[in-house]
Amino acid sequence: MRKPSRPSVGAMVFAALVVATVGAFFVTTRLKRSAPAIEQLKFNRHFSPNGDGVVDYARFGFRLRRPDEVTVSIVMRDGTRVRTLADNRELRRGKRYRFRWDGRTDSGAVAPDGEYHVRVSLRRQGRSATSPRKVFLDTKPPRPVVAYVKPDVITPGAPRPRLRGATVRFTGPRRRPMLLVYRTDAGPARLVAQVRGRSRVPSIRWNGRVRDRDRLAPAGSYLVAVRVRDAAGNSGPSRLPPTRRAVRGHPGVFVRYLAAVPPSGPVAAGGVASFQVFAAGRRYRWQVQRLGSGHSVARGRSRSATLRVRVPSGASGVALLRLRAGSHSYVAPFAVQASRRLRVLVVLPAVSWQAVNPVEQNGDGYPDVLPLDRAVGLSRPFADGGVPPTFPGSSALLAYLRRARLRFDLTTDVALARAGARALRGHGGVLIAGPERFAPAPLTRLLGGYVHGGGRLAWLGTGGFTRAVSLTPGAIVRGKRGMFLGERVRTERGPRAVVVLGDRIGFFAGVAAPLGPFERLEASLRLPAGARLLASAGADPRRADIVAYRLGRGVVVRVGVDGFAQTLAASPSAARIMRRLWTLLSR
Repeated sequence: MRKPSRPSVGAMVFAALVVATVGAFFVTTRLKRSAPAIEQLKFNRHFSPNGDGVVDYARFGFRLRRPDEVTVSIVMRDGTRVRTLADNRELRRGKRYRFRWDGRTDSGAVAPDGEYHVRVSLRRQGRSATSPRKVFLDTKPPRPVVAYVKPDVITPGAPRPRLRGATVRFTGPRRRPMLLVYRTDAGPARLVAQVRGRSRVPSIRWNGRVRDRDRLAPAGSYLVAVRVRDAAGNSGPSRLPPTRRAVRGHPGVFVRYLAAVPPSGPVAAGGVASFQVFAAGRRYRWQVQRLGSGHSVARGRSRSATLRVRVPSGASGVALLRLRAGSHSYVAPFAVQASRRLRVLVVLPAVSWQAVNPVEQNGDGYPDVLPLDRAVGLSRPFADGGVPPTFPGSSALLAYLRRARLRFDLTTDVALARAGARALRGHGGVLIAGPERFAPAPLTRLLGGYVHGGGRLAWLGTGGFTRAVSLTPGAIVRGKRGMFLGERVRTERGPRAVVVLGDRIGFFAGVAAPLGPFERLEASLRLPAGARLLASAGADPRRADIVAYRLGRGVVVRVGVDGFAQTLAASPSAARIMRRLWTLLSR
């Protein structure tokens, strides 16, 4: 009789796996079919324990199908316990129990931002249930971004509806959005309007009005921001308005009612000047006058965006285009050059005027000015009614020259830099009608060569030629600080009066009384290499603020005080200095 063979080890292992698998199947099936021990577990998924009274807690609620001793815990994703909310607490069946978590751990510290779960342990049943849904602890404020403002130039109250206000579109959370409007060109940024948006809508409309008696927003630069609440109740951004360097997106909008862009160079006397006019489709009145004259040489009405006008004939000088539309007015100065060429060339510092023209164009909500921005537009309408920020000094100088009947040729630094050396031929002297604080590099090189070659150069005011810029067809690009011709200077604050320190050429002849006082002066610390001092005056005996020196074959005169031109009408001593300067330039 043959004995039965013994099963092999492999067969025994296989049989065990089959039994285990079948057993696991029946256990799993039983668990799936068993009724859940916890019913209606509900909670808010997002909260922020920052104490602002909005969603500061995560709140939980559930019912038991059978009474039990229950432990309720907050755990991390890996099961690590963070906080125990109830420990072996006797709970009855069918009753809804509520708990809340204040975001703190068992040690009392605030738990870090992140994902958490609710775990309910049933002691008698010997099992636990962990919520698959997450609880998000989030204390970071939202950072919505204004993607764009359309249009970015508006005219509140304009006849064209699309220009009356702006649509602000933003990205980020959309709960309870609030539009905040800040004015940024009149001192520190200040809140001027608020508009509540609709939840879940990513855009808000600003009608161009400010909350001061619900009036139309004044012309100027504005920054719009959106404050929202996220699902956890955080309100943000936390810091508004953003600083110039912290701006994200394109939140800028400019309010403009009436403006014009004049020609960048001189217009021939008796010729035609072309202006780009911004009037939002409204009809406007215009007239042309010479600076300092109340007589109109041309006038009319128009609705055109391009205005061509006949300029006055006669001597070179500055003319004014005056515009009016409703209650809004605007003045655009421009240069007029006579056909006859004269020895002295007066240069308007148009680049420096435009460099500090507080107009928002790049979309960040702050006025584009140098050196705070990398570049600014070269052909922008001037803010504040059209008069450049430093124009009063230039106009005072030109008014004096007109009263004294001192004739000159006139151009702008833009035109001179582009024309090059040929524009200086036949001119014995060049007078910059104001401080050329942002000097185009081609102009600096041109004038440096002009002086060394025998030309005479003068300018009034502080900060002249202290920062170089480059010109593109449509922009002024920031450059580095430097020393023009090699002279080292230092700006000093007043008020201080200026007295004559030395004079080898009679430059200060007849000047006995002190000049000034002046609020801002620029002292010479060191003349250029090879320079020979001819005359000087200053508030400090050791440092001169007004200097005349020979350099190469030419002469340089720097009147380093702000406000000198404004004293010409009332100060005989200042007028004598200006007369002597003119004689020096016109030789």
